[in-house]
Amino acid sequence: MSVKEYEEFIGKRLTENIYHANGTLLISKGTVLLESHIKKLANFRIKTVLIQTIGLSPSESPMYSHENAIQTEKYLSEINKYIQSNGVVPIADIEEKVLPFIRKTAKRYNLFQVFSELQQKGDFRYEQSIGVAVIATSLGERLQLDEEELALLTTAATLYDIGTVKLPSSLIQKPEKFDTQEFNMMKKHTVYGYELLKNSEIDPRVALVALQHHERDDGSGYPMGVKGNQLDRLSKIVALADVYMALISDRPHRPAFTFFETVNEIHRQIILNRFDPVIGLTFLDMMLSRQVGCDVILSDDRKGKILLTNVNHPTKPLIVLENHEFLDLRKTGAVIIKKVIG
Repeated sequence: MSVKEYEEFIGKRLTENIYHANGTLLISKGTVLLESHIKKLANFRIKTVLIQTIGLSPSESPMYSHENAIQTEKYLSEINKYIQSNGVVPIADIEEKVLPFIRKTAKRYNLFQVFSELQQKGDFRYEQSIGVAVIATSLGERLQLDEEELALLTTAATLYDIGTVKLPSSLIQKPEKFDTQEFNMMKKHTVYGYELLKNSEIDPRVALVALQHHERDDGSGYPMGVKGNQLDRLSKIVALADVYMALISDRPHRPAFTFFETVNEIHRQIILNRFDPVIGLTFLDMMLSRQVGCDVILSDDRKGKILLTNVNHPTKPLIVLENHEFLDLRKTGAVIIKKVIG
């Protein structure tokens, strides 16, 4: 079937899951259909009568674009300069200029496309802040937080790293790994952020996330070494989003991890009890489900699409190759995914 037969569905939201004839989930209910989804529908020859959609209200219309992302980074840069000069966080500006972009991006767009766009931009600090806020908000929705707590989460995830404005730029931009003294200085940004937000007339939980986002469920984090129920749930969500964005992003001292290297590392840390298992496994399920239908290149240079993922084997999905053969990576240890194209 041709792509043109599906064009009427672009920009509409699915009200029912779409499955391949073999029962594999192709596109999840609630997805706003983009051109990439339409191509997938055509490739898998999905009958149009099986595609159930509704239109978006004006308030739901997607707003992600290069320009909006660049403008949001500019706002964050200006906000940081304001904090450096005045010692308080301009909450009203953040609520007006930054949070609407975060909320809509988390709801409406393929997160992998967003991350790809962010990674092509300038200062990694702003890429990290936007990416963490988008992931955390999306994860909060997946965890079914109520509207009030979800709004707090988005604010906290946008401001969690704000304490870095009090660190020397030479430290933040250092291309090599930190020595012990430098790392101890870097760790202070959690306390700096907490103090800034406490003095900025904002909900105390937002300040607590800034303090706790490097803590871990097993007590191995900093600055206090608290663990388990001593950690705010919002802190746990932001901590996981922060690690994910850090791993998939280039840093001055190392290249980015691939998607499946990142998933494997987070899965390992869940097993080691460094992340809350409910939050961690929900995150993996969310990220893996969005890989279904993505094109991949395997380590032996064959190409295919991801048909089915398994949260218990996050790096070993079921692949359909270009010749229409199926390849279960759980059973072929010598072959791994080299690259997810999207």
